[in-house]
Amino acid sequence: MDRLTQIQDYFAGKLSRKEAEEFLAWYLSAHSEEEVQAEFDKLWHAKSKSAYQWDGSDLYQQILQTKNNERTLNVAREQSGNPVKTSSIWWKVAAAVALLVVAAVVLNLNQSAEQQQIVAQYEQVSKSNPAGQKSKVYLPDGTIVNLNSESSITYTEGFANGREVHLSGEAFFDVTEDPSRPFTVHSGGLATTALGTSFNINSYNKGQTEVVLVTGKVKVVKEGADQLVYLDPGEKATLSDRNDLNKSEANLTTATYWKEGILYFDRTDISEVVTTLERWYGVRIDAKNLPQVKCYGTFQKNEYLTNVLDVLSHSVGFGYEINGKEVKLDFKQK
Repeated sequence: MDRLTQIQDYFAGKLSRKEAEEFLAWYLSAHSEEEVQAEFDKLWHAKSKSAYQWDGSDLYQQILQTKNNERTLNVAREQSGNPVKTSSIWWKVAAAVALLVVAAVVLNLNQSAEQQQIVAQYEQVSKSNPAGQKSKVYLPDGTIVNLNSESSITYTEGFANGREVHLSGEAFFDVTEDPSRPFTVHSGGLATTALGTSFNINSYNKGQTEVVLVTGKVKVVKEGADQLVYLDPGEKATLSDRNDLNKSEANLTTATYWKEGILYFDRTDISEVVTTLERWYGVRIDAKNLPQVKCYGTFQKNEYLTNVLDVLSHSVGFGYEINGKEVKLDFKQK
């Protein structure tokens, strides 16, 4: 039993008579002063002095002035059978009580720190990208998220409430396998759950959310309803503007082109092309009276905006002007 525990148990009356006699024999010896002081110093330096709300020297003086320890002193004299100087006993009692107080304060501070840490784990963490920027996010469980531009994810710090992520925009998830803790992404009205897999979710368009599975297996549920589908690699789930959940085949290459910095259009409405270019390059495009046309094209990694606009302008028929982050499209009248 360590000395601090002995002191605590003695003053709490938990020691047997024999244990109490052995404790007092040590306590009244010359060695006890050094050991008590060593324990006191160790506890005192366990936390910086600035962390306390009281002054140590003032507390010590208050303990020295305490008069309710006479019973303990009498017991000490009787059991030791030796005359003891009162001042020495008072110092030992004061030191022992101070030792207990410091221990209690340090324990309380440690518990407070642990409580604060637990509280902090329940705070919400958000990661987001502005237009024109993509990033890679590492989640607490080791899951890697490729986050597209104008997209954000939110989750509980430390996944204290489970592996739950909320996505706005588009992201590719490479999920760390943990059969005991399913991984769920909430986005665009769908909840996609996996144990260990990789998939892409696109929820930019409020009228259509798409989940494309690359590896593993996922369950996709329409939130607030009983509709669900299970996906195998190469399949996708789509929540249409009519609020129907459907499953179909997916093109894994084109679905994840954006991760490689490749811009891809396949029968894409010109209005959506404009929105994508704004998000991709971080610009504002002034385009009025858009025609009802579809666009095609694959643009290699980090293609300049001017090159993209050159190709599209010839196929769709418009002129353009770039002024810093402002772009103006002028569609030709036919």
